[in-house]
Amino acid sequence: MTEEKNILNISDDSGKGISVISERGEMLLRTYILKGKTIGISISESDNLSELGYGLPHLKDAVIEIARYILAAGGKLAYGGDMRQGGFTELIFDLLAYYKADKTLQPNERFYSYLAYPLSTTLSLQKQAELKHNVSFKKIAPPNDLQIANVNDFLKPDSSENLYVWTRCLTKMRNEMEADCNARIFIGGRTKGFKGKCGGILEELLIAIEQNHPIYLVGALGGMTKDVIEALKGNKPDSFSNEYYFDNEDYKKMFLLFNDKHPENTIDYPKYLAILQKIGLDKIAEQNGLSIEDNLRLTTTPHINEVVYLILKGLTKHFTN
Repeated sequence: MTEEKNILNISDDSGKGISVISERGEMLLRTYILKGKTIGISISESDNLSELGYGLPHLKDAVIEIARYILAAGGKLAYGGDMRQGGFTELIFDLLAYYKADKTLQPNERFYSYLAYPLSTTLSLQKQAELKHNVSFKKIAPPNDLQIANVNDFLKPDSSENLYVWTRCLTKMRNEMEADCNARIFIGGRTKGFKGKCGGILEELLIAIEQNHPIYLVGALGGMTKDVIEALKGNKPDSFSNEYYFDNEDYKKMFLLFNDKHPENTIDYPKYLAILQKIGLDKIAEQNGLSIEDNLRLTTTPHINEVVYLILKGLTKHFTN
């Protein structure tokens, strides 16, 4: 019986050579090093999570630990997701309920939850009132040209036209969220079954690259993040061809509709691949405060303590230099 890998240091990877903070000066330097900085977390369940020997609890463990240390360093969190019960947004709510860090921050200044239309309609007034002291909700209005009759009505993603609306609204939300962020962390991510022009991890990554923001890629939990890492290394994962997605007829219809309406900015996976291959991990390293070797380790390590260490190391170097 083979040993199951997980994010809690139980794996074939012994973690030998993991760096630790050894100097008091480095520890003091990190005290509130992220004060005034907003760190975006892009995370969703990977299609191949179980194949890698992980489960959803490991993904949740990862986001809790990363979020906790960002808060401890005085940082603020930003996340764009839905309000489903047991989802990642709710997970961060639970963390905020008992975890206090920088006392100069108002509680609702620690976490910004971005909601695109029509997902914004799922936030009830009761829930918003219940959480208003711990969370700042950012309901992003749909693009004006869509002329939504009633932004309080939920729009089902049950046609190519409605999926097109979802796509435009999600892109607007992701652009506005990234404008408020100073750095971005990527974990997991679906390659299929998403709502939007492409998977949320990929779209948010491309927007972060446009903004020249530091990016941290956690690869052990697979998904689109792992495919992005392979693209940055010069490889061509299957998820970077248009045809990969066309087994979903609804998405294919939306894809064709979107590209017909936006010939200047088409959905084009080979184009996204070319962008990432041109950038490479060396350009990611130039921005995020980590060496190429550290970035490579971040893309492979199954140890959550090392993931946290590397992310904090990069953020510290980036923002102090």
